[in-house]
Amino acid sequence: MISAQVLIVALTLLGEARGEGIEGMAGVASVIQTRATERHQTPAQVCLAPKQFSFWNGKHTEAEKAKLLANPQGENALHLARLVCSGKMPDVVNGANHYHALSVHPKWATASKQTKQINNHKFYKL
Repeated sequence: MISAQVLIVALTLLGEARGEGIEGMAGVASVIQTRATERHQTPAQVCLAPKQFSFWNGKHTEAEKAKLLANPQGENALHLARLVCSGKMPDVVNGANHYHALSVHPKWATASKQTKQINNHKFYKL
């Protein structure tokens, strides 16, 4: 059985980075764990915070969310989510607590704060 917390984190990883493979999803997982620690929140609270992860902005139906777990990256996302929820996710992005896709350029993204790039995502410690 999958706990609600693990499911929320796994869906976040799939929604945000399934096209980036396990390495890209691990980067996002690291950000979730870092934020949870810094903000004294659960990983699910971090994922569901307003305007933090685009996957949770209300555009996906429950059926679409459920279908994501059947994605070829589903098992990887569940594995990473379990690591995050147990506080055992290795930091693969050098302390980053923010990230964005290369296709966007947020105001907060400055080169001096970038810690890593994995595929199509840049990671930052702000």
